[in-house]
Amino acid sequence: PDSLIVRHGLALNQDAVFSFFEIEDDVTVFRDPALLSLDTNDQVRITIQRNNGEILRYLLTAQEPGRFSVYLMRDNWRDVVDGEALRDISGSIEPLDGGYAAKIRIPRALLGLGARLKFEIVDVDDPDGRTVAQIVSTEPDPGSYEFGSVRLVTPELAKLIQPLYISEANITVWDQSYLVRAQIGAIIPPAREAFGLEQDQAASVFQGIQERIIQFFDWILRSPTRGLADMPDDSSTEDQRILARVLSEGESSTERRRYGEAKLIVTAAPIWAQGEIQGVVLVKQSANKLLALQYSTLQRFTLLFLAVFLFLAFAILIFSTRLTYRVRRLQRETEQATSSEGRLLKDRIRAGARSSDELGSLTRSISSMLHNLGQYTRYLERLPDTLAHELHNPLNVVNSSLENLQYNHAELSEDKHLTRARNGIGRLRSIITSLTEAASLKEALSQEQEQLVQFDLCSLLQNCVDGYQAANPGHRIVATLVPTVASMHGVPDRVAQLLDKLIDNAIAFGTPNGLIVVNLRIVDNDFEIKVSNDGPALPSEIADSLFDPMVSSARDARKTHLGLGLYIVRLVAEFHKGAVSARNRPGGSGVEVLVSLPKALSG
Repeated sequence: PDSLIVRHGLALNQDAVFSFFEIEDDVTVFRDPALLSLDTNDQVRITIQRNNGEILRYLLTAQEPGRFSVYLMRDNWRDVVDGEALRDISGSIEPLDGGYAAKIRIPRALLGLGARLKFEIVDVDDPDGRTVAQIVSTEPDPGSYEFGSVRLVTPELAKLIQPLYISEANITVWDQSYLVRAQIGAIIPPAREAFGLEQDQAASVFQGIQERIIQFFDWILRSPTRGLADMPDDSSTEDQRILARVLSEGESSTERRRYGEAKLIVTAAPIWAQGEIQGVVLVKQSANKLLALQYSTLQRFTLLFLAVFLFLAFAILIFSTRLTYRVRRLQRETEQATSSEGRLLKDRIRAGARSSDELGSLTRSISSMLHNLGQYTRYLERLPDTLAHELHNPLNVVNSSLENLQYNHAELSEDKHLTRARNGIGRLRSIITSLTEAASLKEALSQEQEQLVQFDLCSLLQNCVDGYQAANPGHRIVATLVPTVASMHGVPDRVAQLLDKLIDNAIAFGTPNGLIVVNLRIVDNDFEIKVSNDGPALPSEIADSLFDPMVSSARDARKTHLGLGLYIVRLVAEFHKGAVSARNRPGGSGVEVLVSLPKALSG
């Protein structure tokens, strides 16, 4: 029944018989000590029939988890023979998830020789009515009220017949009561299980793949083991017939049986002892054995070949996957060695540099190339400072010579050649200042991480615009600041330097007396500074590299430009974790430069 499932195990030694029950019961009802009747709760009943015909009935009950109380009962299972609990039979009950477990020990002295034993599990589901719902018995037919017997396999006999073992054969020893006393071997050869004729429902993935291969193999060649599928699991009826003949006649007997495509050879021989037949040795072997062994050898060879092939394919796959991974890692590190603007970020590739194969040599070559490029890049970065230092001395000599010449010859003050020489020196100084400004700015920014402060961006922009307007009366410089207060975290001097370069660029490339507008607004969590000016549109050939160093549209400027102003703007914006871009105004009447700066500068 669904509400009561019983699993039973039995063991014995020289002193006692041990019985174990695992019971799945939806409701476990213990004994109520207020009730005199013992049959109103879940219980275990034991019936013993001794060799002399005496029948003893024992009832095991419990009020709670723990030890059983054992009582000797009359045949109606209601009346107690003796009101005292017995101690010869002991047991315990333990609760489990969805039921309980019962352990029982019965002394063999209580059973005696030739005794028969029966267990019954009584289930009570109603704690109020306490009526018996059902009874599960260990006897074959609970309605017959007969006692079952326990078959005992003798290990000593199994050792005696071990030398008789034949591959793919079943050897059994039967006694006069037609009970198996020893058994070795199996009729079905290992090929039957290996080739999927008997597969466990919880087969592994490998077994499933093996089964598919064998099915394909059997589809090509007809397997002689197919007949084994017709072999019956139980041939006890035929075995009983040959056993009876041998026990009665005392002579060996052989049969050839056929079950569909399965063929079976059965031989039985009597066991004599002291002039009497004590039992029978029964040997059963499949006639498909030789063909099955040949076929299994061929299958094993095929499986071995497939296994080697799959192993090689898997090894090649691993090798190619590892090679692809190494190439991609080399590609990734090579791409990460430079920024999107072309700046060198690192001069060494570490991934796979120690490998001794060709890919390792390629990695070391690329690493060496990057190292050389890094040295050359650092040389170029130091070049402006070196040039400035080397050019300052001759410029100072020339400048002092011109001043002395003017001082000694006052009539040359208005000389055009002297004026042109002074202007040339001024332009050279301006060029040197522009060259060194960008290089020194990068070094200065790296040291200003600790100088970040909170300041009002609106106030800074307004003060700068007022100063620019006063210094450049030939242009109209207007500030349009949407927020009245814009608190920003950064370095105010660098933001002022950024705006200074944008205004210089707008003045240099804008129209004379044109309008320059500085606009500030909040976009999401960023401040957006937009500087727009009238003038020519951006040339398309420098649109993507406008903020790189040494990029300038000198043909549109009214004075010499080295292309470092917007590069400084980009450096300051990137220091503040911002971004900068430029675009033409609608209609092509000018240019807009947009700088996005976050409100808070995180590390």
